[in-house]
Amino acid sequence: MVAIREREQRKLHHRLAVGHAVWWIPTRPTRPTTNNPPVVARDEETVPQKLSFAAALKDLLENLSFHCYGKLVEHGYRIQERFFWLIFHTTALSVLIAFVWHTYKDNTEVLVTTIYNPQYPVSNVDLPAISVCTMNRISTRAVRNYAQELSDKDPKQRNASFFYKELHAFGMYYGLTELGDYDKMLKLQGFLDVLDTEPDELFYNTRRRMRALTPNCSDIFVSCRLAGKSFDCLTQFKESITSYGFCCTFNLRGNYFKERPYSQRFFGADMGLSLTLKNSHADNFYSLHERNGFAIFINEPGNYPDPHSGSVSVRFVNCGENTQLPIHPKIIETVPEARHMSPTVRKCLFEDENTKMSHDFNRRYTFSKCISACRARSIFSLCGCLPYNIPMFFIQGNVGRVFCTLQHMECLRRYKFKWLNVITSRVNLIGLEHELEDALYCPHCLASCSEIRYHVRGAMALALNGLYKPLNSNKMDANNSYGHDSSELAVVRIYFAETHIQYFRQIIKNAWYEIFSTIGSICGIIAGFSLIGICELLFFLAKQLWHAYKTELKAELCHSHGHTHSQSQSHFHSRSQSQSQSHSRSQANGRAKATQQPMELLILP
Repeated sequence: MVAIREREQRKLHHRLAVGHAVWWIPTRPTRPTTNNPPVVARDEETVPQKLSFAAALKDLLENLSFHCYGKLVEHGYRIQERFFWLIFHTTALSVLIAFVWHTYKDNTEVLVTTIYNPQYPVSNVDLPAISVCTMNRISTRAVRNYAQELSDKDPKQRNASFFYKELHAFGMYYGLTELGDYDKMLKLQGFLDVLDTEPDELFYNTRRRMRALTPNCSDIFVSCRLAGKSFDCLTQFKESITSYGFCCTFNLRGNYFKERPYSQRFFGADMGLSLTLKNSHADNFYSLHERNGFAIFINEPGNYPDPHSGSVSVRFVNCGENTQLPIHPKIIETVPEARHMSPTVRKCLFEDENTKMSHDFNRRYTFSKCISACRARSIFSLCGCLPYNIPMFFIQGNVGRVFCTLQHMECLRRYKFKWLNVITSRVNLIGLEHELEDALYCPHCLASCSEIRYHVRGAMALALNGLYKPLNSNKMDANNSYGHDSSELAVVRIYFAETHIQYFRQIIKNAWYEIFSTIGSICGIIAGFSLIGICELLFFLAKQLWHAYKTELKAELCHSHGHTHSQSQSHFHSRSQSQSQSHSRSQANGRAKATQQPMELLILP
């Protein structure tokens, strides 16, 4: 019984003993002998015994803190059971890698859009910039005056009617449809280059001339009202450049960004911006549409109104109608914490962010400005000129640049498809390879991180019957008093369609600790991984590499030491052999000298 109890205690002690983990180095036990006194061990005996890689790997699996990995090498399991656990762990690791990869790909979209405030008061929303452009882009009265001016300068003394017909070619600046008689256009442009340039101009100034031919703002407006109060149209509407040429813009610089009272929230058709516009049929020289009317641009203040660049809402208003344009604004804002991230990672740019083309955006970046600037640089590179309806600050070094004239129309028409199709990233689409190559590629144009989008939905128009008399005050100018046939008038009401809007905010999807906890949870649930187990595995790999390095280093040292020892041994043997040969030669010489005796002369008496 005592022997059995001692045996069980030994087994228990062996079970509770520290195993051969990867960081334990078992040493060779030494048993002292009673007959011989203890001697000092040599260096080879004091060096700990190193496990082989297979034994170390088996010891790692037995003592690793990961779950169930010891069953692969544990005693008592049949080969079928070990194969089952091998398949199970392989499947778990495959699922783990798939989940971790999916988590990594999902977190590449670092910004996510959420609703910050679903009931944001519209009274806090900035009023948009509103541009009014007549569909009649060239005034008949201005063309007649210009034709008379050219007739007075003509050395051939051709009359004004001749130049009035020739000036129909100026419609090419607004619609690149057909060139017509191109040689005739080139002759007209050559005449203008010589006789219609100012002394301080090197080239024909198309912008200056088209500005004079466009109908003035004073010829467009009849009355203006904002929040139920009349105001002078000409003081609030300023002439500005749009993609349609020169137009009249309200709130161009964002003067209505300041806080305003609740009564001026611009909600409702009567509390918004009410405009009464006029366009005389007799003054139409070149119209963009068959029907007489206006084009209304609604965009964020400070932006360049170009429908082909985005972020601009365009609606067409016909004369003889009362048109209502309800605006549904939407605010998108990115949290300031996203500024520390790279623009290529967050895929957007802040308006005050410095870019390599910051000079092109007039100190404020927007996506539509970037697209327009990219298009302007392409036009200037391919045709060597800049259209007059594109701002000069879109290209660097704009001093002395040439505005496009009639002689550039063929080039502008050739690349029209390219400039109307813009892409910011290339994706291989089957069947669209030719279009992708012909499109304008602007990879540096990223979306705006924060912006206000003004969408027009639910517009409607009612006919103006009979004579229409706008509501005017007695203090208005002459342009604000008009009573005529309603077929030449157009009433436009622009207002906010709702009292509260949705406020969206782009936030960082996952912080680093959230990603770390997500991956840790997946690893712990699927494979039972832990940070301690990963450290054990890394320690095992580092130790095996260290042992391999030491073995390689020791082999090199032994090789060099053996080579040196063999050289010294051979040198010692050769030296001893030479010394023995010289010693034998000296002994032989001594013996020869000893045997030699001097000869004596004997004289007999």
